[in-house]
This record gives sequence, C-alpha cells and structure tokens, in this order.
Amino acid sequence: MWFILALILFFATILEAITTLPLVLIVLLCVAVIFEKTWIFALAFFMGLLLDLFQLRNLGQTSLFFIVFLIVVLLYEGKFEIKTNPFVFLSTFVGTFFYLIFFGYNYVFGQALVSSIIAVLLFKALSVKRKVQSEKLQLKA
Repeated sequence: MWFILALILFFATILEAITTLPLVLIVLLCVAVIFEKTWIFALAFFMGLLLDLFQLRNLGQTSLFFIVFLIVVLLYEGKFEIKTNPFVFLSTFVGTFFYLIFFGYNYVFGQALVSSIIAVLLFKALSVKRKVQSEKLQLKA
C-alpha cells in the first residue's frame, strides 16, 4: 500500500507541474480522509515545497495552503462522516476552487469539477485497496 501511495504522489507531483489540476491536493485529501494520521501534515508540507520549487513560486505558499486545507477538512471529522463519496466530492471541489483562485488559474469551476470527480474515483480505489489489505491481515491473524 505504501509503495502505491508513493507512486501516486510521485506521478501527481510531476503531472501537477505540467497541468493546472491540483492533483497533489486531491491525493493528500484522499490519504487524509482514509488514514486520519498526523504524518499527513508533514507529507503535505514537503509536497507543497516540492511543488513550489517545480512551479517557481515563493517557498511555502503551497505548503501553507495544503496544511490549512487539511486541518479544516479533518476538523469536520467529528461533525460529519468524512469517509463518504459526497464529502470527498464537496471538500475537493471547495479546496480546488480556492486553490485555483489563490494561485491565479483560469477556468476555476470546470477544473474544480474535474478534480472532484478524480478525487472520488481515487478515494474509491484507495478505500477498496485498504479494505482488501486489512482483510488479508485479519486472515493471517
């Protein structure tokens, strides 16, 4: 599972440097919702720095956005069931919308919609993979 996550993050970083879709934000959101661990904030920080280097921005802008966004999303864990497709869709839409506005991209609504669809598909795939992996661990025990 960790190898797959590392591979997804690597390709998302490369593709985000080429396209305007915030794929790293999508991956970070899906990983944060599925795992709910604190190491995700360190990962968001370093991925943001890497993206800032690739896109020639001031260092820390993307990291700050990623961390604030993940904190806001995880704050809703107590009020809402965050491990659902509608929550992933809406939170990705809102996060992508503000990300694209903050960094000055065009066609914000369409890109936010496409990003939300990609996020739901990735969330479903990672959820199934994690469920299968946990069932294998239970069978071994």
